[in-house]
Amino acid sequence: MMALEVQGEMVGAIGYAPGAGECWITAVVVDPRRRGLGLGSEGVQALEEEMARQGTHRFWARVPLNLGLALFFWLRLGYRPGAIGGDGIVMVRQVGG
Repeated sequence: MMALEVQGEMVGAIGYAPGAGECWITAVVVDPRRRGLGLGSEGVQALEEEMARQGTHRFWARVPLNLGLALFFWLRLGYRPGAIGGDGIVMVRQVGG
């Protein structure tokens, strides 16, 4: 888990599960009072940069079909639909490598 902090205050977190050259982002959580400020996007980008330095170049995230704002969030970050199954869409992004 990676903490999202603003001036030393924890305002959210990103859950992730790294693997061989790839990483599943399992959750992006931001305090409701801090949403809409770009903190989640900045956090995902920081995670991608750090993991890319360690050799990870493919990132995955799952979006429930009923969460259109979450789909928009990932699309804005450059993720693209990889597969649709069950009640979700698997999003994927290749970084470097």
